[in-house]
Amino acid sequence: MKNENIEIKIAKQTIDLLKQYAVAKTQTDKDNLLKQINDINLIAYLSITQENYDALDLATKIEKAIKLDKFRPKNKPITLLAVDKDLENITGEFNTFDIKLNKMFKHNEDPKKIRDRFKVGITNASILAKQFSKDWIRRINNHKDLADIARKAPKSKAVNAYNDLFFALTQDFCKEYDCHISTKIVTDWEKSDIKPKSDGEKTIGFLCQGLSFPKYTSIQEQDKVCQDFDKNPEKYPNVYRQFFVRINITKIRENHPEPTDFFYAVLSSFAHEMHHALDIHNPRAGALGPQISKIDQQIYTPASKDINAYHNSASEISSYKIEQELFNQLKKSRF
Repeated sequence: MKNENIEIKIAKQTIDLLKQYAVAKTQTDKDNLLKQINDINLIAYLSITQENYDALDLATKIEKAIKLDKFRPKNKPITLLAVDKDLENITGEFNTFDIKLNKMFKHNEDPKKIRDRFKVGITNASILAKQFSKDWIRRINNHKDLADIARKAPKSKAVNAYNDLFFALTQDFCKEYDCHISTKIVTDWEKSDIKPKSDGEKTIGFLCQGLSFPKYTSIQEQDKVCQDFDKNPEKYPNVYRQFFVRINITKIRENHPEPTDFFYAVLSSFAHEMHHALDIHNPRAGALGPQISKIDQQIYTPASKDINAYHNSASEISSYKIEQELFNQLKKSRF
């Protein structure tokens, strides 16, 4: 399956419509083109109708933004990059930065207000959910034999079948994002090697992380590295962050007893947790960006303590969007 970039495809469609709009002769034609622009790219529509951007100028800026896409944090929509005052000054990787959010966090404002502010910086989450879901379906198609075995596996063989599939998908994912993730199916949190500290009765998927050290690294040296790693990871080329994803298929089966929906739900829950790992490991490639990811981790509240705070976590918003989108895409395609 072709690895298509949905955002760039929409950006190119927008450019074509903007160029048509610039030479349209009648108001009816202009209105029709504006409606099409609004349907696919609200930011471009608002730039024309409310910010008085010249259509050809905006098209040129979007073309420039496409050329700079490799430098763009994915939480910044391409069209917002196009209208950014710094567009002409971009020569390498950069991160989005919200000064107001930084001040709110620095001054210890109410976490609820900070979470509300997150929404400004994750406007791209919905389109990225579509992209990430498309990417997962591409990976699954690359291992269709394992996917078919997992889908058809009787309950007694499901653990091994899904572990084999997850191992292959994780290898592909980590190759793409240069990460280290261990994934495993569990049927009972009490028997799992890694388990949630609370709310196990409701928990479907679980992610935790740690550092992986070379063999024979002393406890004292490990403690020293742990205190410094986040600030200076480049000082420790032989140490890397290791993520552990566990998916409880017993819990999923309770919610999705129908076999096909169960298959879709297992894959969607798996993707949910994998993107939590991505948000921490490489937030520029996810929906959050480094600033939001860092703050979100520090004010994160588990569902067992505050369900509303949990669901308003930037990372949970992103991962749930991906989970739901992937489930829907799988169901729609009848994979």
